[in-house]
Amino acid sequence: MKKLIVFFLLFSAGLNAQCFNLGADLSYINSVLANGGEYRDLNNNIVNPYSFFAQKGANMVRMRLFHTPQNITSNCGNVISANDINDVILGFTNAKSNGMKLNLAIHYGDYFNDPSTQKRPQAWDGLTGVALQNAIYNYTISVLQTLKNNNVTPDIVAIGNETTWGFIDDTNATNGWTWPEDASKFNSALSAVDDFNNSNATSIKKAIHFTDNTASWLAGLFSSQNITNYDIIGISFYPYWSNFTTLTQLGTLVNALKTTYNKDIMIFETGIPWTTSSSDGYTNIINSYGNFTYPITPIGQKQFFTDLVNTVYNAGGKGVLYWEPGWITSTFCDKWGQGSSYENLSFFNFSNNNSALPIFDVFDFCNGLSVSDNKYGDINLYPNPATDKVNFEGVENGTIVTVYDVFGRIILKSGIKSNSLSISELNSGVYSFVFYVQETKIIKKIIVN
Repeated sequence: MKKLIVFFLLFSAGLNAQCFNLGADLSYINSVLANGGEYRDLNNNIVNPYSFFAQKGANMVRMRLFHTPQNITSNCGNVISANDINDVILGFTNAKSNGMKLNLAIHYGDYFNDPSTQKRPQAWDGLTGVALQNAIYNYTISVLQTLKNNNVTPDIVAIGNETTWGFIDDTNATNGWTWPEDASKFNSALSAVDDFNNSNATSIKKAIHFTDNTASWLAGLFSSQNITNYDIIGISFYPYWSNFTTLTQLGTLVNALKTTYNKDIMIFETGIPWTTSSSDGYTNIINSYGNFTYPITPIGQKQFFTDLVNTVYNAGGKGVLYWEPGWITSTFCDKWGQGSSYENLSFFNFSNNNSALPIFDVFDFCNGLSVSDNKYGDINLYPNPATDKVNFEGVENGTIVTVYDVFGRIILKSGIKSNSLSISELNSGVYSFVFYVQETKIIKKIIVN
């Protein structure tokens, strides 16, 4: 029997149980909205994307911060301002007002930094040694202070973005690691977060950020270079670029990192296509699942994301964030094009007025149950988690129970006998138990181990 332990815990109705950090990087949404983009729910009603993500169950929003993006010109010939500090404040304010936690990715550059590019901001050109370390320290403190002053202190701050082969370089393409200089850069920024926490009675967690293909090597390398003063290892896992052929390999990585370095492990970025079509002239970045064989359909996208989240939780991870599900087409221009090169990996169907896709259902795992439970709070299922059988309290014998899996498929339908139900044939996972009391639909969810 295939065993998958998932992360949904049973909570009373009305509680928004944040049992797992599950959310999205929404760094493009402000720009999309400002350039004519519209988001719709399943009924084609226009929605506020921040509110909609929260309503669907997302409990964390990640945003990237560029130092001075105004130094960069867009593909349309305009100065770029997206993802400067004011944009981050706007995004975080909207996220926080909708009850979501805040995850900040400081790129330590004027624009995108990633495995191939770790260019320092123009403001730091020519700085070396202690002068550069001081600039890093002071900038980090300044960013956190500005966010706190605007009532959006982040819960997590990542020092760098996908720093797999360098950090705060003086070259356009990353020039590789230079020790101990690069360790001093990281430790200056990490110390700044500590000092800010101590001075402001805050508890911001510190993260570093790798890719799945480099995480094992880099975690060991960082440890050998005395870069250990952090709380979280964030990982980018895109099937298209991954060397992995199974999610089991990702689970093994998460567990190994957690066990070896005693850090929390989170997926900071992931993305999977629901179509290979495009809605504009900006060429799609990704059109396949790489080594994985999931169908490129809305249901395939949902299935992969569900399996990914289950895998990370089962391995002891602390969360999964999707990059960037709100990047739909609009008149917005970035450095390389106008519109979106990622709309086929978004959470919105451009073939149907950007209506919400089924993948949103995955966010519901950490939410409370049906509001119907409020009326019948004396109905209980136990034990939870369960293995061989589920016992019922407050339900009459003979009541029909229908059991659904996370994809909404009916797995079992049976009458209750002796106030219990055998579940010995069910695979491990989260199941919804649906039955009716006085013509009212009652839903209870339970973990099967």
